Amino acid sequence: MQQPENQPAQVVRAETPQPTGSIRSTIHCYDLPPDLVEKAVNRLGWLALVYVTSHIALRVVSHYSGHPEGVPEHSLFPAPFPLADIGLIVAVVSGLVVCALAWSRKLPDRLMLDIGLLFEVVGAFCIALVEFSVPPSSSNLLGQGNSSIVVWITFFILVVPSTFGKTTLAALTSAAMGPAGLAVSILFHQSTVPAPGLWLGLFFPNFWFAAGAMLLSRFIYRLGCDVSKAREMGSYKLLEPLGSGGMGEVWRAQHRMLARTSALKMIRSDVCMMKDKRAGTVARRFEREVQATAALHSPHTVAVYDFGTADDGCFYYVMELLDGLDLDSLVERFGPLPPERVISFLQQACESLAEAHSNGLIHRDIKPKNIFSCRLGLNYDFIKVLDFGLVKDDMQSEEAQTRLTVEGTTTGTPAYMPPEMALGKTVDARTDIYALGCVGYWLLTGQLVFEGSTPMAMLLAHLQTPPIPPSERTEVEIPSSLEQVILSCLEKEPDRRPQSALELSRRLAACEVSETWSPERAERWWRTHMPSPEAPPQAALVAERET
Repeated sequence: MQQPENQPAQVVRAETPQPTGSIRSTIHCYDLPPDLVEKAVNRLGWLALVYVTSHIALRVVSHYSGHPEGVPEHSLFPAPFPLADIGLIVAVVSGLVVCALAWSRKLPDRLMLDIGLLFEVVGAFCIALVEFSVPPSSSNLLGQGNSSIVVWITFFILVVPSTFGKTTLAALTSAAMGPAGLAVSILFHQSTVPAPGLWLGLFFPNFWFAAGAMLLSRFIYRLGCDVSKAREMGSYKLLEPLGSGGMGEVWRAQHRMLARTSALKMIRSDVCMMKDKRAGTVARRFEREVQATAALHSPHTVAVYDFGTADDGCFYYVMELLDGLDLDSLVERFGPLPPERVISFLQQACESLAEAHSNGLIHRDIKPKNIFSCRLGLNYDFIKVLDFGLVKDDMQSEEAQTRLTVEGTTTGTPAYMPPEMALGKTVDARTDIYALGCVGYWLLTGQLVFEGSTPMAMLLAHLQTPPIPPSERTEVEIPSSLEQVILSCLEKEPDRRPQSALELSRRLAACEVSETWSPERAERWWRTHMPSPEAPPQAALVAERET
């Protein structure tokens, strides 16, 4: 997942309203969803490239075709004439410029689509210049055949959707480029003006196809609007997808009244529509996830804003959108972290877990991807613990917990799975302590505690193999006190680990480091390495894990 840089969403713990209910079908669509617009811009780049290569290829073919000079023979490219050269040059230059702008993403997507409509008109004019590049005469014009402009208009509307008004203006203007090209040719060659009936016969098909293309455009655009309407979840409008997994997906969403941008997580529609028990299990897991998260109030636990059910019965919930990156991405991008920064991260995670454990909740899937470092207001390196989808309630029976595990899937992540969890034994707070020790090991070394070619080999290593001290697997100098704390978390026997998150936090605070990780250092790091927006904020919760 790419690292975001936008301004962070204001984290305000609001009262959780009642479920907002169904998707509203009465909301009018005034624009296409951003992800569809982005794809349209990408297609515009390809269309411009095809346009350029087609002009060049046809010119090469016409050069070797042996057409008698001055006779078009229904060909787009007659033997080279000055007007054909002008049309070719303008077509190539304009097409390459549009292609470069579309793929560079330097302009806003919607502005790029407007430029694309202008390119449609310019492209039609270039086609007309080439088609009427020979000195026009009645015999030539009678054998001209239908203009390639009609093909250009139709393809453009299929590839680049726009509003009905803009499409109509661009299509009719493009159709009018046929008469404009002939008029330029008449003036250029000082030829006789053809009879009005000949003009009508030549260019009526252009406007006829333009009218048909306008109706087609309205249909295509309405389909995009229907997608936008279908993406209305209660009071929230889905803006763009942020991630997808085996059973769930996360969207950037906006509350229509509050204009607050959030992350909305929902069960994928294809999973929701399944008739077997798997869909019910996923729904119950989602419900438990939002209930568990909403019950926690630590600032280091992701905040839940809202929840509800769509018309198709799929469950969704809304949480804060975070400006930052998960710890897995952080290490992958910037390498192992200084020990003092690792201590700061682990202590903040301990605060979230301590509250969860005091409420009888065990996370069971602590890993770097589920711990998020973000900018929150004026705070930098603020840690959020995410994804309580596998949380275990100590008050619930093991049998009930088992029923929430989808058949054929593994609960947890092998690289961070404690021995007792791998063996199917009872888990408690010390299970999360072990996983958090694995996270600390990753942050210090950029390597997993145990490597394995298969998940089973990795699980066996957690069960049987003593971990190599992190100081032996990195060039970063690690204080011995911190290394001892990490290794104590990785003890095979739960009784030999820190017995609570608060105890672990106290041990981390007692570690001797050369320099503390201060707020000033954190801010300086962010301003140096992630100073400006690069991508939309990531979702506060990752999508449902792949099975």
